[in-house]
Amino acid sequence: MELGDGTITLRPPREPDAAAVAAAVISSHAELWPWMPWATEGYDETDALDWIRGDLDPTERAWLILGPDGELAGTCGINLVNGVNRFANLGYWLRSDRVGRGWATAAVRLVARHGHEQLDLHRLELIMSTANERSRRVAERAGARHEGVMRGRLRLHDEFHDVHLFSLLPGDLG
Repeated sequence: MELGDGTITLRPPREPDAAAVAAAVISSHAELWPWMPWATEGYDETDALDWIRGDLDPTERAWLILGPDGELAGTCGINLVNGVNRFANLGYWLRSDRVGRGWATAAVRLVARHGHEQLDLHRLELIMSTANERSRRVAERAGARHEGVMRGRLRLHDEFHDVHLFSLLPGDLG
């Protein structure tokens, strides 16, 4: 299902997108890798195809973020779905040359609204290392509420990091 706001478009990834996904990851390796260990220097089209073809739980969703020019700007998705309690994780990344335009914030809001309205999720959680200031600012601008810091919640490169925990409930989107 495509989502959009008149500036960006979100759509599910397809196999022909693998080269663009790989190029976006490689071009942004230095900025992504500290927070996303899968974004290695050797990330290639095969890795992107594996992600696109991945055996996602049917309740999980991933979207490509496309800028106004139709070019790949990043991805946004819902995972770690807890159907009983109706909550999930919401994650995102943008390629380095596309940051600072409000597109990650817009993508978070679009995906959150879809999660609430179409997937019947009551709560979406956004977590990021306390050292990841850009991601924290995206969560804040999207209207997510900061609930606190969780100690040692995220393992990155064999080290445990404290994380900010943000949440989006249906009323937070206005």
